[in-house]
Amino acid sequence: MSRYIWQLPDWPNLTFDASLLLASLGELAYAQGIVETLLAQTGIPEKFEFEAQILTDEIYHSHEIEGEHLEQVKLYSSLCRRLHVPNASMKLSGPHIEGVVESLLDALKGSDKPLSHERLFSWHRTLFPQNISGPFSIRTGAYRTDAIAVVEGSFKNQRVLFQAPPAESVLQEMEAFLTWVNTPSTIPNVVKSAIAHLWFLTIHPFEDGNGRMARIISDYVLNQNNTENKVFFSLATRLKIHQKEYYKQLQMAQSGDLECTTWIVWYLSQIHEAQETVINTIEKVLKIQGWFQRYTFNERQKAMLERLTTDFYGELTTQKWAKLSHCSHDTAIRDIKDLIANGILRQSERGGRSTSYSLVL
Repeated sequence: MSRYIWQLPDWPNLTFDASLLLASLGELAYAQGIVETLLAQTGIPEKFEFEAQILTDEIYHSHEIEGEHLEQVKLYSSLCRRLHVPNASMKLSGPHIEGVVESLLDALKGSDKPLSHERLFSWHRTLFPQNISGPFSIRTGAYRTDAIAVVEGSFKNQRVLFQAPPAESVLQEMEAFLTWVNTPSTIPNVVKSAIAHLWFLTIHPFEDGNGRMARIISDYVLNQNNTENKVFFSLATRLKIHQKEYYKQLQMAQSGDLECTTWIVWYLSQIHEAQETVINTIEKVLKIQGWFQRYTFNERQKAMLERLTTDFYGELTTQKWAKLSHCSHDTAIRDIKDLIANGILRQSERGGRSTSYSLVL
């Protein structure tokens, strides 16, 4: 009896029930329309800044899933420079950061060009610029030459979750995969991306970095045949949030049959969550832009409003306002009351020293 889908006679002919995807595809199309409508209301600089932040999240969380923590500030700086965000720093962020940023942009901006072995090898080298993964040396920019398995547990008590195809069949498997990716199809990009993600991870062609490579390929397929980046959401962020379920869904899809509708529906639900996050973020940005157009704020209020919508942690209190704004307690109260009167801040129901304030969004 076959244990994994790559051992089945009809592999790699993955199938799905299109009728069961209609509701999900409708949700995604509707949400995409909202995203594009909202983006059209932002300025060009804001759109580029927004794209830089989304791609920062995409790279950061894709690597975080594998236990690698990149510096978000450096990722964002590199992306701002490459996307020509006004006032972006021209300082390079180091070869590893610059490499992974270049790979994702090549996948998105060059999604109208065919996917090839050489292109995959180039992306793979950026993941391991020193040919090292943790304490181990690995071959980069080349397919694996040994057997590989996905395991869990300690070194002495490991459990095999998935065994990949033998190394000698990897090149043939990847030839079939790349031919399928590059062949024009009527399959919606979101569905094709889901299949590509599962198919690539089933082959597991590299010694290490297969998860990160799969997510780059997913973004490539999502944006396939577009000369501009249309992927204005971070799928990797949702996969990180639902990491345990992500692994569970993959394991089920790789251990079942070639009918992968359940996997695709789950994958599309992650895209929809990512779209909803983007919609909420853009709506908040537009509302804040509206405030700055309608009202006149002093410098303390401007600084605090910007902070409240970006990197503010915890509850806003009068004491915290005074400390962060370097002003007196009475001045902080006047600033806050003015924003409450204009419908920008609201006061919590708790009184006395527990009184806090939040944005009306």
